[in-house]
Amino acid sequence: MGQLSRKYDRTLGYLLILPVAFVIFVVIGFPFINAIYLSFTDKVVGVEPKFIGFDNYLHIFTDREYWKVLKNTFIYMIFSVGFKLVVGLMLAVVVNETFFGRGIFRMILLIPWALSGMVAAITWRWMYDDTYGIINSLLLRFHLIDTPILWTSGLHMALVSVIIVNIWKGLPFFIFSLLGGLQTIDSQMYEAATIDGAGWVRQFFAITVPSIMPVITITTLLSCIWTFNNFESVYLITGGGPLNASAIMSTYTYEVAFQQNLMGRALAVAGSVVPILVIMIVVSMRKMKADD
Repeated sequence: MGQLSRKYDRTLGYLLILPVAFVIFVVIGFPFINAIYLSFTDKVVGVEPKFIGFDNYLHIFTDREYWKVLKNTFIYMIFSVGFKLVVGLMLAVVVNETFFGRGIFRMILLIPWALSGMVAAITWRWMYDDTYGIINSLLLRFHLIDTPILWTSGLHMALVSVIIVNIWKGLPFFIFSLLGGLQTIDSQMYEAATIDGAGWVRQFFAITVPSIMPVITITTLLSCIWTFNNFESVYLITGGGPLNASAIMSTYTYEVAFQQNLMGRALAVAGSVVPILVIMIVVSMRKMKADD
């Protein structure tokens, strides 16, 4: 009887998720499969695609620009997520303490997260402007620089500029995710450590960090996926330029698809990073399952 009941429940469960699975396949699965197919064609807008095998992939893998953009993407992701994690953890520890004006301070920290990506990107682009930007104006006024910094048009500064914006925009996610983890730590652990003579630094590395490690791991992995796929801030601030100096995979895919009108090759660029994203997603899912 019990076995029949479990079989009935399992069958009912499959039947209930069937409509959702069908919608997901139609909305996500079918376009994804079609995109993978088109990456093996010479598809351009307005022309029927012709199957060309691995030609698109062979072309991008022998293209220096592709590897330059892939390198930019990893630099963008690693530095953005790394700074967000370190600074976010420091600020989470600060706002976890009790002090006057803590509520207002927390609210201010949320502002970057609340702003739309487009508004934030356009504001930063104005601030970065070589001639009229407020950043260069302040640096020149306080004699910290002699000539304006080419924030968005300099070969070495363009990528740094978009990394700064990504850190600013994504910092609240780290702060408040880690703050949630910090508030679950039992205060008696710190009291016992204090009695044993442990200082603040030792308590931080022996109690705080290990206690919130699951939150740190999940937050970091999710941020890596989002940062790897980021588009709007880079495209709106630098457009990936100059000379692809700040281009990442998403903006490079857009450029190949809509500026070079090579849709099939653009889909090959996008498809080439799918294994990287799959690895990140699998690691995230396994970590979340292990934490449960």
